[in-house]
Amino acid sequence: MTDQELAETLAGEGVIISNVVFDCPDASTAFGCEASGASYGYFECLDCNLGLGAGVLLTSGCIDNAIGPNDIGSASTGLAAPGDPDLDMIPGVLGTNDACALYLDVEVAADTLKFNYVFGSEEYLEFVGSFNDVFAFYISGPNPAGGNYNMQNIAIIPGTSTYVSINNVNDTSNPGYYV
Repeated sequence: MTDQELAETLAGEGVIISNVVFDCPDASTAFGCEASGASYGYFECLDCNLGLGAGVLLTSGCIDNAIGPNDIGSASTGLAAPGDPDLDMIPGVLGTNDACALYLDVEVAADTLKFNYVFGSEEYLEFVGSFNDVFAFYISGPNPAGGNYNMQNIAIIPGTSTYVSINNVNDTSNPGYYV
């Protein structure tokens, strides 16, 4: 599957996706990544509790390690890759590593765009309060309510301005969003 085709799996009817760029570390030489050698890809999860049956998986390691359950102490794959400057700008984020980002342009024929995501981390629960895996979904462009969005992170905990991370969503912080 090409990167364009992978990104198009996110689109519904009336949505055009273009200018697709996956900016993710090369996992092909990492220990434990021999099967796929990839840090991003397509997933299907038809018998699990993710809330999504399929989608695009972005990791800070190897997609091979994403197959659950998370029942061992550490299955991390450090790739010694750079972080993401956009994630580093989030207040409380003290620098990122091994970042995997998807950049794309979206055109919609309607006045509403919905996006469902699930945030997960191999760092749960042993590294809550130390390593802080984080997720952001930035949008730029016309705001239907007026004005423009300019790199606004819409991946926040509902009713707050708190970003999504293992330190902010876990068994004691915002546990209603933690599975």
